[in-house]
Amino acid sequence: MLTFIKGPQVDGWIKGILEGLKQLHPIDNNVEYTYLNFLMRFEAQFADSTKQEVAQASLNHLSFHFPSIDQYISDFEMLARKARYTISSQELMNMFLKGLHNFPHIVERVIDKSPTDYYDLKEKTITVVKNQQLLQAIKNSSNPMPF
Repeated sequence: MLTFIKGPQVDGWIKGILEGLKQLHPIDNNVEYTYLNFLMRFEAQFADSTKQEVAQASLNHLSFHFPSIDQYISDFEMLARKARYTISSQELMNMFLKGLHNFPHIVERVIDKSPTDYYDLKEKTITVVKNQQLLQAIKNSSNPMPF
């Protein structure tokens, strides 16, 4: 695996890992544990950062498609976890609202309800979208219901 890693920025790291591996005794040192530990650390160092960057980019481009609010929330929360956002951050709330940009009337109604945290924002957004769905169904109904 180390032979696939190239470049001046990782040369010192590779040399250190190889020197450490050369010093291990196959019987005295648990080679399987050492190998698995190396794989875990390697993945944490390199693969996880890529996942986080990809999730961040996907989160920046995520958009709500009416009326699929449940799908939007599910996708948003999965990407927020992968991008390692703190659920209570104002930044996360702003990113959630940014994804609703195609529907400014929904954003206005949600903001008018003064959400206090992400969970409140999510619930208020669901309520506003469900109300919009109801209004749209009433408008599109060929047989208006008497109230």
